[in-house]
Amino acid sequence: MSQPADDQAMHDPDKYAAVADNFVYVHRALRRDLARIIAGGEPLFASDFARFARILEKHSELEDVLFFPPLEQRAPGSTGASVDQHREIEGLVAALSSGSSTDTQSDLATLQQLLLSHLDEEEQHIMPAMMEHFEAAEIWALDGRIMEFCSPEFMQEMMPWWFTHIDAADRVCVAQNMTVGVPPDFLPILSQWIASGLDETQWNELVGQVPALAATA
Repeated sequence: MSQPADDQAMHDPDKYAAVADNFVYVHRALRRDLARIIAGGEPLFASDFARFARILEKHSELEDVLFFPPLEQRAPGSTGASVDQHREIEGLVAALSSGSSTDTQSDLATLQQLLLSHLDEEEQHIMPAMMEHFEAAEIWALDGRIMEFCSPEFMQEMMPWWFTHIDAADRVCVAQNMTVGVPPDFLPILSQWIASGLDETQWNELVGQVPALAATA
């Protein structure tokens, strides 16, 4: 998968780090989990799609209410296509979740096509626009408000899912970003959420690369 924002990251790694969690690493997990569900057929759809749908819904909500409005103020018209795509994807997810779909596998394939196109569009247009129109500190400030929109119960479900569906290098990047962006007294809770998605070997490797987690291990 191409990463069109990488050239800009070379010029301003702080901006890239601030925006990458939401527009690179969550996207990768969404792609991988949906592909896994499709490959697993009806049994995996029945057991895992509801969780995927909840996480995708919250991800879209965070973009719609937290990131897109300030970007739209500074770059009018930049988010319209993504908002429209959210509504189209939400309709298809709702049909699959409610059982009203008459051909689950066909609708899943359509969802995958729409979602991949949508995520690519955001990485090619929204993410570079965020880096162009905001300073790194401003993006971090927006990122820091995510917990206002997420219940502890949702985070307890989402964090293990996220770390399970990204590779080892991405886990390190996300963990480093998170340990910088949360208050020190919140680190033990964050570490519990992260650790619950990993086996012992994966956790120990992560702690070895992100020293801030060591004190909470």
